[in-house]
Amino acid sequence: MDPFYPIAGPGQANPASHFGLDNHKPSAQGRVRFNLTFLPAQQQLLPMRDHLRSQWFLMERLLRMDRFLAMALLLALTFSVNGIGWGRVEDWNRSSMGLRNLGRRGMPWDYLKPPLHTFVTHIVVKAPIDCIDHAASFVLRKKQNFDAARLVAARLLVVGLYLGTIVLAFEMSRVFYGIFAARVIAFVFATSAGFSAYNHFLSCDSPLLFWMMLAFYFAARITGEGQRIDYVMAGLLTGAATNAKYNGLAIGISLVVAHLLSVRPKTWTEKLFSRDMIIGLFMVPAGIVLTDPYILFDWNRFVSDLMYNYVVAPRYEGQAGGNSYWPFLLIIPEVLGLPGAILIAVGVIVSLVLVVLPKRFATPESLGFALALSVFALYYAKIGSFPRLETRFVLPAVPFLILMAGPFLKAVEKHWRWLAVACAPILVYNCVCSYYVGRRFNDDPRMPAQVWMEANLKLGSRIESSGVSPHWRKLPGLDAVEVQVGKAPGKEIPPGKVVDLRMPHANGRAVLFETAFKGNRWVEGQAAAHEGSYDERLFSLKELLARNPDFVTIDSSDYQVPSETVKSYYHNLMQEKFPYSVVYDRQSPPVPQWIYPRVIDDLQDRTILLVRK
Repeated sequence: MDPFYPIAGPGQANPASHFGLDNHKPSAQGRVRFNLTFLPAQQQLLPMRDHLRSQWFLMERLLRMDRFLAMALLLALTFSVNGIGWGRVEDWNRSSMGLRNLGRRGMPWDYLKPPLHTFVTHIVVKAPIDCIDHAASFVLRKKQNFDAARLVAARLLVVGLYLGTIVLAFEMSRVFYGIFAARVIAFVFATSAGFSAYNHFLSCDSPLLFWMMLAFYFAARITGEGQRIDYVMAGLLTGAATNAKYNGLAIGISLVVAHLLSVRPKTWTEKLFSRDMIIGLFMVPAGIVLTDPYILFDWNRFVSDLMYNYVVAPRYEGQAGGNSYWPFLLIIPEVLGLPGAILIAVGVIVSLVLVVLPKRFATPESLGFALALSVFALYYAKIGSFPRLETRFVLPAVPFLILMAGPFLKAVEKHWRWLAVACAPILVYNCVCSYYVGRRFNDDPRMPAQVWMEANLKLGSRIESSGVSPHWRKLPGLDAVEVQVGKAPGKEIPPGKVVDLRMPHANGRAVLFETAFKGNRWVEGQAAAHEGSYDERLFSLKELLARNPDFVTIDSSDYQVPSETVKSYYHNLMQEKFPYSVVYDRQSPPVPQWIYPRVIDDLQDRTILLVRK
């Protein structure tokens, strides 16, 4: 018996029964049945407030007592904060949502991506730091720059949510599979480099895992003597997960499956027409509205943007058709590493065999496996049908695949030493790869470029920046303003300001979408507004001389575009065929062949700086 695991004293409730999975006793008919009570019998009718308080109190005790969970959390924190200063003052991930600007009265500018993480970051991070910023600027009589603090704090929020994901996975694994399996699963979560990579972004990918896992936690409670509050919370949190990222809606299947697997109601008629179930399902749209009430006042734009995203996301690069069921499985090693993916795959296959054995369908591990399988299977069936697939699309399914290995881990618990020998090299390999993730963020060539620009720009300098180049005006050492090239000029620029002329990013998607989705009412006529448009005539020597910049900055993604005119323009600059010379040219260091993930979004970069001859 683990000395760090809480044991009930005389007259106390067993903490292991907090999900209601107490030691089972054979029923009169000889069938194994579990008393899935979730709470001691005398406390089943607690008021809602006390009910929630008791659950979180038990989790708090668990956090204080289990040293292995604490070690896993410390590892995850260490790997996630390595490289936390990436970008210095801005997040270079193109799907960044955390510090995205909001419109009047906090309304989102669009709904192409749901705004929950933006709201949470603004409330928890941006609003408090903005107050400090305004107060410091007022006291010091000079505008202060707190962008670096906002960036680090916003990333710490993402890391905190991921630590919460690990805690939830540990707790559910402990209840369904036992303390040994829970510890192994926690270490898999904590050391997998694919998870660590997304903790460096302010996108909604990593936070989505937390909201899905939290909804799954309350759905799991329904498998026992779930109270109405469990249905309500599972439904509301499914809505929240949907507003974290639209594919988070898949977690809603766990509510339905948990209800069908629950010990109450007894008959199928009662199950299908259960009042609690109906309430839980109604809570899903309620959760969506509660986490984004603006959709009630901006309904037409919400529907238009949602459908636009639904149509174009699977074919964002113009794919003609097909599916990605096999590539979906091949991407999993990008998250877990090949050794870790093999371990989990073996665990899932063995778990499936263990679950389908006779007389094992009512065990806790079978319930946990079935719940996790329902989420993974639905997500795989839908996202795998996409012709286009990215690692971030697969990411939300991986935690549930890990949970599906629980019955295998429980079965080998008696031979834990052999498993430890097999797992130790995998965990060490994962740790090394997770360290390399932070190192790759720290080695981004755009960060030394920021230092170079701070040291060499003078008052009144003019910069021409390619569309994805860093925003130089955010640097604390520069007093700069941005001007969008090709758009009507705004306010008059005061003398002495550094001017950053921002060129459009010529991705060509507006033209591509008008052709690929011709006749689709959700896309036709909307692509230019969502994807941006540009005039190729801007990319010429004549226009360059007219703009007359002192410096030119180029990001590699801006010349890796379909337009031959744009590619020729940037190549001529880099080859010094125009009256500018290269003073800085760096690219991301090569990644060792044995490291995973092979590709991290927005990190394989080359940055070139030029000055006028």
